[in-house]
Amino acid sequence: MGWADCGVDSRGRPIGYAFRARCDEPGCHARIERGLASACGGMHGAGAHYCEGYFCGEHLVFVDASKADRRRGDPLTGFLCRRCAQAYEMSRRTRDARGRFRCKLQLL
Repeated sequence: MGWADCGVDSRGRPIGYAFRARCDEPGCHARIERGLASACGGMHGAGAHYCEGYFCGEHLVFVDASKADRRRGDPLTGFLCRRCAQAYEMSRRTRDARGRFRCKLQLL
């Protein structure tokens, strides 16, 4: 058994690289396959940092957890849709004692 036919997702759509589909990004009509290469997070189904969507290459963003994040148990490295990538980045931001986000100044 391979990854060509992996069953159906929670929306009842067939998943696997044998199934042709359209990108799940609203307004995008790019043709894709519902294989692992198009899956947000690189795996079928939803996870802690990724949704259950399938996207074209234009709507996937590469995310690489820092070494410090990996040591803390956050091993995420891969492609996420833009919404999941933004949510992931927001979850990694640190807060000060008052609950405000800390920001780092980068001087040019």
